[in-house]
Amino acid sequence: MTWGHRRLQDTFGTCGIPKIGWQIDPFGHSREQASLFAQIGFDGLFLQRLDYDDQNKRKAEKRMELIWQGSDDLGSAADMFTHAMEMGYGPPRGLNWDITGNTFNQGGDEPFIDDPESEDYNVDRLVDNFISYAKEYSNYYATNNILFPMGTDFYFQSAEPWYINMDKLIKYVNERKAKGSNINAFYSTPTCYMHGIHLSNHTFTTKKDDFFPYASNNHSYWTGYFTSRPALKRYEKVGNNFLQTCKQLDVLTQGNGKNEALVTPLREWMGVMQHHDAVSGTEKQHVADNYALKLSKSIEKCKTVVNQSLNSLISKSDPKLNQLFCNALNVSACAVTEGTDNLAVTIYNPFGHNVNSVIRLPVTSKAYKVLDPKGTAVKSDIVPIPTSVLNLKERVSKAKDELVFNAYIPALGFATYLLKASGPQNGVNEAKVTQITEAFGIKSKSMNILFDKTGALNAIQLKDGKVVDFKQNFEYYKAHDDHSGADHQASGAYIFRSDGDTPEIYKNGLQSELVETSNGREIHQTVNEYISQVIRISENSDVIEMDFTVGPIPVDDKIGKEIISRWETNLTTNGLFYTDANGRQLLERKRDYRPTWQLIVNEKIAGNYYPVNSRIAIKDVKQDIQMTVLNDRSQGGSSIKDGSVELMVHRRDLYDDHFGVAEALSEPGFDGKGLQIRGKFWIHFTSIAEAAEAHRETAFDILMEPSLTFAKYS
Repeated sequence: MTWGHRRLQDTFGTCGIPKIGWQIDPFGHSREQASLFAQIGFDGLFLQRLDYDDQNKRKAEKRMELIWQGSDDLGSAADMFTHAMEMGYGPPRGLNWDITGNTFNQGGDEPFIDDPESEDYNVDRLVDNFISYAKEYSNYYATNNILFPMGTDFYFQSAEPWYINMDKLIKYVNERKAKGSNINAFYSTPTCYMHGIHLSNHTFTTKKDDFFPYASNNHSYWTGYFTSRPALKRYEKVGNNFLQTCKQLDVLTQGNGKNEALVTPLREWMGVMQHHDAVSGTEKQHVADNYALKLSKSIEKCKTVVNQSLNSLISKSDPKLNQLFCNALNVSACAVTEGTDNLAVTIYNPFGHNVNSVIRLPVTSKAYKVLDPKGTAVKSDIVPIPTSVLNLKERVSKAKDELVFNAYIPALGFATYLLKASGPQNGVNEAKVTQITEAFGIKSKSMNILFDKTGALNAIQLKDGKVVDFKQNFEYYKAHDDHSGADHQASGAYIFRSDGDTPEIYKNGLQSELVETSNGREIHQTVNEYISQVIRISENSDVIEMDFTVGPIPVDDKIGKEIISRWETNLTTNGLFYTDANGRQLLERKRDYRPTWQLIVNEKIAGNYYPVNSRIAIKDVKQDIQMTVLNDRSQGGSSIKDGSVELMVHRRDLYDDHFGVAEALSEPGFDGKGLQIRGKFWIHFTSIAEAAEAHRETAFDILMEPSLTFAKYS
């Protein structure tokens, strides 16, 4: 948004900056969007796609326009006039003069034939049609201003038929005023429409919640896209992270615009990724592939800026070291770290406070010495890479271990750590690995996390002595794949629809290993042949980290699957849970409930799913305990049962949901057999008062991860 406004201002000046938000096709609407629009000076927001029950109630009560209160903290400064369109964002039926039409809206309606001698004369009929719509719409809006959008997706192949017919429509509608009609038609814009609204001096009703989840009918909840294409969703986060690093280093080294051609492509492709059919995962497969390719190419351009900037900052006089990058650290592969004895690792922190970060580098040797920027030896470990990661199809690496150490990086700064090949007794600790056969506990900074004899989570003893039951399962909902029923709705890229309300639990028998390091413990869990996880607990932190690998999802049984991670506790939550709004405010959610209309629950699972861009939480007010789960990408989530939290991590469906993609959401992955993904969760147990500070700090650490570069030295 800021980049787009800057380009408009550079081109047209201040008067070129829009004052209207135009959100006509996103599948639900976030309250934070209203808040941000208000804060950047927008006068109004025009949207479409709100729940069909919500819309019907608003139409009946003339409440299709409202004041959306975007923030409890900011008050009226975040209020936004909001106009909801009556039926789509196209022209009224019979008044569609596009020359081609498209899959969604057929054009080619009859043009005005205004020769009274013609047998096809139709002016009266077309004008009557328009006036009928105007009168109908007037029943839904509280003022005497009616907005008709003209044109829709893929329209305006030719301007001429549109303007010829709209000119005639306006002319003949207004001629009716001489016969007593009170309808005045004219060309307008959203800004002009807003002017009319202001002149009406009407007092509108308010809204404090958001427009999620969106349903277009009783079985079509648009909550699948919250998770669709999880790898692309993660890559979008990676792209934003690296963009911040790139921009900051360009400024810190006084680029003064000389690098714009290298920085701008990533800015622009990050903008493209915000499209409602991009990061949402609701595009065709070849389009998603192209988005990833374009993002990759733009990141490569920014790497040139990062390389030059870091070299300039690291040394003013010494020979410059070429900074190398490892693009496959997410699959624990890096040719540089695996094939170099002496390596300088430079870690840049794009966040505005100092951070301590755990660095994990794939290596082929078990003998290294790690030195910090002052030349002091740093405690480090050689930790085995999980078998599931070693077996990832796209992984090209001989490394079976990771070198793990803690790095301190100053705010908006960098630190260079040296890795030196060393003798077997010099500076590195090889992790101890044992098979888990008995129940045990692991102490974090101030908690005790308890596991059963299979290595599964069992309970947590908090720092005040309270014990909370705490279990996790990977489960899956069977996707509704049948189009033959009366409702004709399958699960797909947009839609999540489970076949039944009870997920299947993977019960193949958990196999777990305990990995002991100098800084904490890891539990390597194998759930089945395509789901595994590493739980990491540090003695210096109370954050529980979960690093999962899922896929390829098998569909040999001809059943689509929606895979979730579910955490269950004995906390009393009374149907309430909390999800973030665009990574900022937390909004209260109540199961089977909507604040502004009486909800009829037709899909008990999908109808309770909400977007989770950053975190989801539950609270036990009586015990003063909050559990918060943070994620590394946007996902769908809920609390289907009291005391539980679930997030959907991956999905593979076999049928199109018939909302525009025209192909099933069945990503082929690297080898054509299905997509494998790797991701992370971070879990907090705190008092309710301490929760906000704790989870916000972790969220910022996730959003602004340090960037790593590597340089060989002799």
